[in-house]
Amino acid sequence: MARLVGIPESGDWFKGGLVAYHREVKFDLLGVDPGPVVTAPAAEQMAEGVRRLLGAEIGISTTGVAGPETEEGQPVGSVFVGVSDDAGLQSYHLQLDGVPDEIRAQAVDFALHRLEETLTW
Repeated sequence: MARLVGIPESGDWFKGGLVAYHREVKFDLLGVDPGPVVTAPAAEQMAEGVRRLLGAEIGISTTGVAGPETEEGQPVGSVFVGVSDDAGLQSYHLQLDGVPDEIRAQAVDFALHRLEETLTW
């Protein structure tokens, strides 16, 4: 979110963001179906949930494993990015390398690139 709000006049178009780190928050607040959360369906449901909660035109989400250990059968570096807009839902599966901070940074870069592409459609 910090990278988005650092853009001049971002208050004119950025509605907000939500950090749903704990799986119960993903279930209860974002409407993710109970079960594994490091999946494409969970990323899509998270994007749809944040879009609904904020009344936004586009919702973007990330869920994954930055480390240090495998989670839900997904290896470290496995990240799912969800996008929700009027055209529907999309998800992307990434397998990233690096230490946790590098994995998170790469996931943010990818999500922002997807946002940019969605805005130019």
